[in-house]
Amino acid sequence: MDEKLKELLEKAQANFNEQREKNDALTKQITDLNDKLKSVTEQMEKGDGGKSEELTKKLEELMDEISDLRSKYKAPATVITDADQKKAIQQIVMKSFGSFMKKNKGTQGDVVEGLQNEIELQIKTLNLSTPAQGGYAVMEVLSMDVLDHAREFSPVVQQIMLKSDMTRDYRQLIKITYPSIAEGIENVAGTVPAETSTQTYAEVKSKVFKLYAQPRITNEALMGADINVYQDLITSLGEEIGIYLAAQILYGDGTDLNARGILSSSRVDITDGTGKSWLPTLTPTGVGARPSDYFPALGTGVSADFGADDVARVNFLIDAEAALPTRFLVNAKWHMNRKTLARWKKVRFDDGKPALIWDFIEGTRGRVPLLNGYPVVIDDTLPDVAANSTPMIFGDLSRAFAYAPGDIDQMLLDPYTKKGNLIVYVEKNFFEMVQRSDAILVIACTTNDGTV
Repeated sequence: MDEKLKELLEKAQANFNEQREKNDALTKQITDLNDKLKSVTEQMEKGDGGKSEELTKKLEELMDEISDLRSKYKAPATVITDADQKKAIQQIVMKSFGSFMKKNKGTQGDVVEGLQNEIELQIKTLNLSTPAQGGYAVMEVLSMDVLDHAREFSPVVQQIMLKSDMTRDYRQLIKITYPSIAEGIENVAGTVPAETSTQTYAEVKSKVFKLYAQPRITNEALMGADINVYQDLITSLGEEIGIYLAAQILYGDGTDLNARGILSSSRVDITDGTGKSWLPTLTPTGVGARPSDYFPALGTGVSADFGADDVARVNFLIDAEAALPTRFLVNAKWHMNRKTLARWKKVRFDDGKPALIWDFIEGTRGRVPLLNGYPVVIDDTLPDVAANSTPMIFGDLSRAFAYAPGDIDQMLLDPYTKKGNLIVYVEKNFFEMVQRSDAILVIACTTNDGTV
């Protein structure tokens, strides 16, 4: 394993040097071309002597060539990927843990201190200059995995904002009314313009949600098994915590140390007649507006469906697009599970063309589904279509909701509490909060509405 790590680090350094040399060469070529471009431009400004078309063509060719060269420029640091760095750290930590347990049989000395000493020894064998370059990461390996697993498990989690500056009891102001504008008057002596109203705000606040795990591994499994049980446990914990995190972000009920999930009753209220999600985002006075912690809902008018027939279903798509504020349409997407997607595959326009097509979109790999022209994000953690269900979200989730790792991130390795076992205790918390609630519409398959 040491040789593989050495090879990885040496390769990264070689790639860095190679890319830096390439960048230096590209910089020189671009500088030479810019000089030629300046010369041609000066010729055109002085008068071309009947060569306008020729100079214009030359100018375009030089600009294209400069653009091509710039596209080949890469920052040297990008040749060392995050995956490579994570792999190197994980290998060092896992090997150090296995070596420490074999030497100490899990009974001598402080585990964390012993592990740090073992990691430092492993780093020295790699000829790394400082421990920070490759190790002292015992408690960080799991933390790096958790968010990765959560975002892999739930594409919706990939869409929402990871707000790095969020803290406990973080507060943010959301505008609920705009300043009023009045007709101007002529400036006549003794005439005083009447004061117009100013904008008003509501406050939204972050909430803490927390999780923990406390599995144990017997000494026989830890030191006698042919497989690395500890490494397998860490990987499995990362996956399971990721699944739990995704479920909290979507469905957490807001009680105690649970999140207020996007589709929970703490965020969506579609009660017939009085539901908060039927209320408008803004009102002239702010009275009667939707609470800023709640997302707006758009009812289909049909229980457990999006319309009575294909015409009604297509019209509903048009209504949804019209209901979302224009500023959020540019990054708007549909979010649904595969069963809901299958329903839309069967819907046809009047001319027989499908409402859902597959096409290429810049920045994506392969073809993606488009519903009424907007990309579809498939997430099987979203609900199925049913009476009064909320199976779809339309809009820009990155503007609507945010979460962040919290201030508690603890991992303890305890070989003492339960003799003959290693207890792995993990405790983490996260913060969540609404951003712009009107950036999304929650689609509700219901006959309920806001009519009292």
